[in-house]
Amino acid sequence: MTERLNENLWRLDIPLVGNPLKNLNSYLITGDRNLLIDTGFNEPACREAMLQQLEELHVDLNRTDIFLTHVHHDHSGLSTFLHRPGCQIYISEKDGTLLPAIRNDELWKKRYRRCISNGFSETETRALWGTNPAQTRGPEPFDHYHFVKDGDRLDYGGYSLQCIFTPGHTPGHMCLYEKEKKYFFTGDHVLFRITPNICDWLGVEDSLGDYLVSLDKIRDLPAERLFPGHRVPLGTLRDRVDFLKEHHRKRLQGVMEIVEAHPGLTPYEIAGRMQWKIKARNWEEFPLVQKYFATGEAKAHLDYLTVRGHLTHRLKGIRNEYFIL
Repeated sequence: MTERLNENLWRLDIPLVGNPLKNLNSYLITGDRNLLIDTGFNEPACREAMLQQLEELHVDLNRTDIFLTHVHHDHSGLSTFLHRPGCQIYISEKDGTLLPAIRNDELWKKRYRRCISNGFSETETRALWGTNPAQTRGPEPFDHYHFVKDGDRLDYGGYSLQCIFTPGHTPGHMCLYEKEKKYFFTGDHVLFRITPNICDWLGVEDSLGDYLVSLDKIRDLPAERLFPGHRVPLGTLRDRVDFLKEHHRKRLQGVMEIVEAHPGLTPYEIAGRMQWKIKARNWEEFPLVQKYFATGEAKAHLDYLTVRGHLTHRLKGIRNEYFIL
């Protein structure tokens, strides 16, 4: 169902069936040329909802450009399906470079080898192959992304949007800020009611550290209306940023306490002792894909503490085990 937010500005509700995120907020700016911000998974339910809502608004895809806040498939999956010749798909260079790689089996072999070193069993890792939405529901191959940089501006439908580079949730996450109207499209950098997943990335030393710096970067923006990638906004940007920083401070403290009490645990085992808001009675009942994301988040917190000299780790066989330094 479409929701009119202001003149030439709409929210499209894209269902994420079977996913705890529930839905994606895709935003559409209409004008001589249109701009669609984020798209949904490359799967039938998202395609059907997107096309139905675009048709309802009489959108001509032949004059519609697409902006992807980041590489994750719930945001990027339909981009190449919706793209038409002569139109642009905007994304940061870091995430735009990652998008083709995510379809490469070699990358996932490396990623799942890291899962093994983080404590997953061989059986669990084999089960992830082909079922992990981070691997399977992305866009078709595309090699003409238009890379945008921090500070670039995009003008559509009377809105002048500043690109703000906010790495952390992904290595190349981008937000959009409309200074005159004080509108802020946050992607998954700032979410409300739920917290963004901050996980480890191949080739990134400290995802959580990057994320916290990016939170500080946008904390004091004079943003009066907030447009997140999921759920609805609640309260001010500054208050939410402060909440998110405190949330991760408590997580870091909790991780330190777990490692101090149980030295030699893997990231998988540490994740199993952390607190999560999920409908499961214990770690054993966690859905496997949610274990993947939870362990990734535990690893990001372990990386943060290791980089700052609080923890160390060593290999025992093929498993990474963590200790207080």
